[in-house]
Amino acid sequence: MPRLYLTWFIEPEDPHYWDFFSIDGLVVSMKSIVNMRQHRGVHMLTRLLSEGFRRFYGYNGPLIVDSMTQPLHAVGGLQVSHLSQAQVLYTQYVLGSDILVHRDYPILHVKDHEVRVKLFGRNLVNAEAALRFGESLGREVMLVVQGWNLDTYVKCAQYYRDLGARYIGVGSLVPHKGDASFIINVVRAVRDVLGGRVHLHLFGVGSLNMLRKVASLVDSVDVSTPAIAAGKKEVLIPSGNGIIRVKVNSMSGISMLKERLESTNDSIESLLIGRILNAESLKEENRSVMLYNAYVLTRHKALILGS
Repeated sequence: MPRLYLTWFIEPEDPHYWDFFSIDGLVVSMKSIVNMRQHRGVHMLTRLLSEGFRRFYGYNGPLIVDSMTQPLHAVGGLQVSHLSQAQVLYTQYVLGSDILVHRDYPILHVKDHEVRVKLFGRNLVNAEAALRFGESLGREVMLVVQGWNLDTYVKCAQYYRDLGARYIGVGSLVPHKGDASFIINVVRAVRDVLGGRVHLHLFGVGSLNMLRKVASLVDSVDVSTPAIAAGKKEVLIPSGNGIIRVKVNSMSGISMLKERLESTNDSIESLLIGRILNAESLKEENRSVMLYNAYVLTRHKALILGS
């Protein structure tokens, strides 16, 4: 069963899940780290970088800091971050990321073929340089497979395989979330190229139904479902052989939470449901829903991803 990482943002700061229950791991947003300087000042960012993520936040579990430092590419655009790959990788290193993630260029919403080719080429060039940089720091590097169709994903995966990468992720699948067959075919094709010895991570495919379909093909995934569901005022409740979503501000949602509270023997679940029902503000309710949703995903991972 794959390791389930929770996507976590520093700015604005997500709940500290690890204070309440054990989690598989965190994928921390580099983009939110960059935003920390703007919202909390240079001093706090300097403290974070000097202490590292674990000491600063009191977290002791598995950690990956991603490499995305900017908004996704505008339609037809070619945005360039002010941070070089070396700066991104070294920032990940000082923060304590277990695996460094190479500075990739997502090929999202880019219709211009020439721009696609440029982005694709940058990914390949950065991949080889990232492996050398990681070796100099004594850290493994995860290369991120990018493409815009099955052929380009396969070509990218073959290139990374030939470089000898031991950790590889698959990116840029979000625009295809409505096309289950495309996502499944890409993940399966990448796995076929890499074989079983390479650790394969799936980035950004938040659909729980989709994750279940590809879980057997990957070693780890990251999900932002707790925050996304909370943003929609939805709470995830285990039911039978699956998870149901109900509006936390609806009569039916409140009723189901109360029923769950009365029936569960799980002390952590009871605590988290109580925080939702007794929240004194919308902000407190939203953060409590995020906590509960993250717990449901973690506690019932086998139910969601399959045993």
